[in-house]
Amino acid sequence: MLRRRLIFILIFSGFAALFFLPTVIALLTDWWWFQEIGYQIVFTRELLTRLLLFLAVGGLTFLVLYLNLRTAQRGVVPDAVVLRLGQSLPPGPQVDVTRTLQRASLPIALFLALLGGLAGASAWDLVLQLIHATPFGTQDPIFSRDVGYYVFTLPVIAAALRLLTTLAFLSLILVLPLYWVRGDLVFGPRGLGIEPSAGLHLAALIAVLFVLTGLRLWLVDTPSLLYSTTGPLVGASYTDVHARLPALRVSAVVAFLAAAGMLIGGMRRQLPRYGVWAIGGYFAVAFI
Repeated sequence: MLRRRLIFILIFSGFAALFFLPTVIALLTDWWWFQEIGYQIVFTRELLTRLLLFLAVGGLTFLVLYLNLRTAQRGVVPDAVVLRLGQSLPPGPQVDVTRTLQRASLPIALFLALLGGLAGASAWDLVLQLIHATPFGTQDPIFSRDVGYYVFTLPVIAAALRLLTTLAFLSLILVLPLYWVRGDLVFGPRGLGIEPSAGLHLAALIAVLFVLTGLRLWLVDTPSLLYSTTGPLVGASYTDVHARLPALRVSAVVAFLAAAGMLIGGMRRQLPRYGVWAIGGYFAVAFI
């Protein structure tokens, strides 16, 4: 037993060294180079920003995903899904799928939080640019914003909305099979049957996705028209200003209305019906 543990520790140490040693060497090399030219503060500020972003994004990812997973597994399962291993007599060991999924919630949330933290740490330059933003003193002719807004602020808003949208989408993807395994989602002869609390939870997640879509259309896609290439030059063309701009704003409003429709459907226990109208209406307007 002791020998197996030692072998496991050695293998784990070898993999850890394989992954972390090149990173440590690169950090030391960069530190010595910045120290040589007298700009240690630049390197330490980057490292501190990366660390804070890793903790913030990783913590937010864990909090959102774990709370949604635990919310989806609240209460007692009336008909637990149990798998029997083996067909011999006497019966082989059994696996309670619902209990196994409940125990897996914490490691799944931690693993995805680690990935989210690593991805968030890569946006350190956007955060530092926003903190040290400087106005250009020139306003754009369409929205009357300082040009510095598009250089420093807009990329951070876009990244934040992408992060929140990814978390909401992941939460929806994770809780759907949980509700199906628990029997809260049932496909019957009359269509899709949804348990009320599960319907409200799913409606809230879909509504959040619609709200984030509306915010992206209004706060990111609309000002991004200034980077349009539909005209002969880079910038907002006549079509962008008089056709695409109103269309984006109308689509954003419809997305907010669709979010409200999803919540109403969840509270009235008619989520499939309201969901079809909300999702179909939004995509119809967006297509037109």
